[in-house]
Amino acid sequence: MKEKKSVKSILIRYGTCIAVGLSMMLTILLVNSYFKTEDAQNKLRILCDAFCVPGMLLILSAGLVFVSNEGAFNGVLFGLKRTKDVLLPFLPYHHMNYRTFVEKRKEKKVKGYGFIAISGAAFLTVGIILLIIFQVKYP
Repeated sequence: MKEKKSVKSILIRYGTCIAVGLSMMLTILLVNSYFKTEDAQNKLRILCDAFCVPGMLLILSAGLVFVSNEGAFNGVLFGLKRTKDVLLPFLPYHHMNYRTFVEKRKEKKVKGYGFIAISGAAFLTVGIILLIIFQVKYP
């Protein structure tokens, strides 16, 4: 049976994602001199970019967590761990074959990361709406 998450923890998760997205958006606005630009067409284009980029980055981050949970990087991580054990012999050595490494990785799966994709989808939706407005207003 699933545990019910508290509203506070859900708000913290979404709030953190939205804060990260807003900080990316503000960075894009500042880099493109949004507040100094007086051309309405250019302002709308910059605003569209400012919403689409964080949206895509958040969605892609959620996808990266998904493929990592499915074991797409197990081989690379195992190789890096073995390389570290060989190159740094003064660190404690934990002999582990690939099968036990994969079993331990399965125990450490990240759960409940859908909020990242949902937050990114919200940013991307606003960006696409602004893109449609831009295309209609300035063909």
